[in-house]
Amino acid sequence: MKPRFLLPVAVLCLCLGAGGLLWAQDEPSAALEQSEEEFFASADVEAAAGQAEIRGLAEELDRERVGLSGNLEASGSYILTRDFLRGDQGLDDNELPLMVQGDFLVDVRLKKGFRAFLDLSIGYLAGGAPVPHSFTVVSSSDPTWLYAPGMVLLVTEESTTLIGLKEVFVDFNIANAVYFRAGKQVLQWGRGILWNPTDLINVQRKSFQDLEALREGVFGLRADVVFARAFHLYTFFDLNGVQDLSDIAVAARAEFLVGSVEFAFSGWARPSEIPVFGFDLSAPLFWDLSFHGEASLSWGFPVDKMRTNGDTYPIRDELVPRVSVGLSRSFDAWDVQDRIVVNTEFYYNHLGYGENMFEVLAPDPVHLAEFLAGYYRSGDYGKYYGALFVTFNRFLTTNMTLNVSGLGNFSDLSFIAMANLSYAPVNNFTLSFTLGSYLGSDLREYTVLRRADGTLGGGALSVGLGARVAF
Repeated sequence: MKPRFLLPVAVLCLCLGAGGLLWAQDEPSAALEQSEEEFFASADVEAAAGQAEIRGLAEELDRERVGLSGNLEASGSYILTRDFLRGDQGLDDNELPLMVQGDFLVDVRLKKGFRAFLDLSIGYLAGGAPVPHSFTVVSSSDPTWLYAPGMVLLVTEESTTLIGLKEVFVDFNIANAVYFRAGKQVLQWGRGILWNPTDLINVQRKSFQDLEALREGVFGLRADVVFARAFHLYTFFDLNGVQDLSDIAVAARAEFLVGSVEFAFSGWARPSEIPVFGFDLSAPLFWDLSFHGEASLSWGFPVDKMRTNGDTYPIRDELVPRVSVGLSRSFDAWDVQDRIVVNTEFYYNHLGYGENMFEVLAPDPVHLAEFLAGYYRSGDYGKYYGALFVTFNRFLTTNMTLNVSGLGNFSDLSFIAMANLSYAPVNNFTLSFTLGSYLGSDLREYTVLRRADGTLGGGALSVGLGARVAF
């Protein structure tokens, strides 16, 4: 796609929007209901009990208000290395990440569906802790980035302050039929629980340790057209780091509802880049099972890979499929509805490495650091993956939950097994205990631990404690 084609694309989107206006006006109530469910679902602002019934639902939804909410969490974990368990290293070889972090949300809602939203993240490290790339180091004494099983660690000898702006955007609409969102935002596209091969926009992927964690958004303009309850059109212009019209990426998604089956077609394109097409589906099955799946397909792919000698090369002239499929089911137990919830997912990644890059690059710290910084992405490194999530609600007591989960790279046979026990003694306050184990041979994706001197070791066990307050 060349820059001169961007104007026809923009005109086409506006024409679709105008058509959506005429179509949606035939079903104003359905459009309004869908807009509240889908478009404004990123933060909750609840009315006091009885208020909506007294004032009327329409009046309550159209009331101006400012919502202040968020969460604050103090956490710490202790990672035991394989060298320590084998007796080759002392206690100093283990890692002790300690961190306080929080998200502060400001949600300003005006009449007629106009809105502004901000998610400000802050963090304070006492030594080293799992830190997403959305954070910016404000003050630190020469921080060192390390890689640990399934995460990145920022390790410093002194305290470190971090700050990040995950999301900041404004919402506006035309006649409750065409909706716009401008700013830094997270797109909720795709059906996958952990893997979303159709998502080529978001800069931060879902975390295995916390699937519900707030993620960093990408800067751009989103436009949603509500044609009818059974058909939505979503478009997104990716303006992140754009310096020229040729840098703009365009993504579109057409979503359909047929009975209880939801499916969508999607596409992504950027001038001079290889386009990628996608399809996703969710549907109920027999035995109360729920199926979800999504896949992307392209001739080549708009990323580069690294060779074992440190050189890089583009992905061209080959069919590149990426597929994730999963099943979900809840079970009633001991007179409690949906007490046990089970989710499982499988992922095939044609872009995965066939070689063990950690083992090959271990003797070369320079190329290893380059690989980890620019070419490695957790959960996209191998070709075959699987994940299992089991939740036991009301475990032992009413306000206790047990989550047992597993993540596996079947290509290099490395795995993470994790159990998290959370207890909420009062509303909006949660205590948690986490036990993790990193299984497989040394120098595999989920057993690698990079030391401060640039060499690689192995993670074995981790124990974590945390306290979280929501407000």
